[in-house]
Amino acid sequence: MSSLVLVVWGVASVSNQDVGQGPVIAFMVLMGIAALTLVYWRHFQYGLGIIGAKRPGFYANSRPSTVETLEKLFDFLGRRTAPEAYCYDRKGIRHPVSRRHFYGRLRGLLLSESASDRALVVPPSGFWFSRQIYIDAEPDEIIRALKVKPQAGGRPKAYDYEAMLLTLIEHPSLRNIDIDKHGAETQIMNLIRARCDPSEAHDNDIPVPEPTKLREFAKRVVAAMKINRSAR
Repeated sequence: MSSLVLVVWGVASVSNQDVGQGPVIAFMVLMGIAALTLVYWRHFQYGLGIIGAKRPGFYANSRPSTVETLEKLFDFLGRRTAPEAYCYDRKGIRHPVSRRHFYGRLRGLLLSESASDRALVVPPSGFWFSRQIYIDAEPDEIIRALKVKPQAGGRPKAYDYEAMLLTLIEHPSLRNIDIDKHGAETQIMNLIRARCDPSEAHDNDIPVPEPTKLREFAKRVVAAMKINRSAR
């Protein structure tokens, strides 16, 4: 809008037309609005004064464990002794990323894969950032510095125990198991594997838990069988 006012003003000046002070006032007002917007954005991101401390981060509905890990990463990258963070512009020239960017309230956008997202928190040079921001360190070095323990095995697996029970209902081998004898749980475990894994007798393909969890399930089956048989 300021550029449009300047164009109108310039055309009028070239044409020797007197448009009065209107364009000048409009230009000053619009530039004032732009300046206030930049000041507000800077205050929102970093607060007032010298940038020396992090602002409260904004992570929406992210998981607490994720936020904690990210905050450790930004703490690490914000140190003067930390490895250099850098990026490449469109011409392939390497540029350092100022550590103050890791203090901003929307610092999480620095990790976005979208360059336009990162441009929101690293203006004005952010428009020229490439797809990635790099850190001059090996991943293992960063993990050791953050003292983050990777979760082994990922998310817990969910098993269809209802489907396992349906394969056992009214099965002759289950009725023939003596639940009062030692090894009843093992027999049930073997029966579950035989009934859930695909074979020539059936086409079931039901994932079975590892032995420890499967034994816990077999114990529950034995307990239920004892109650049902005692009620006869």
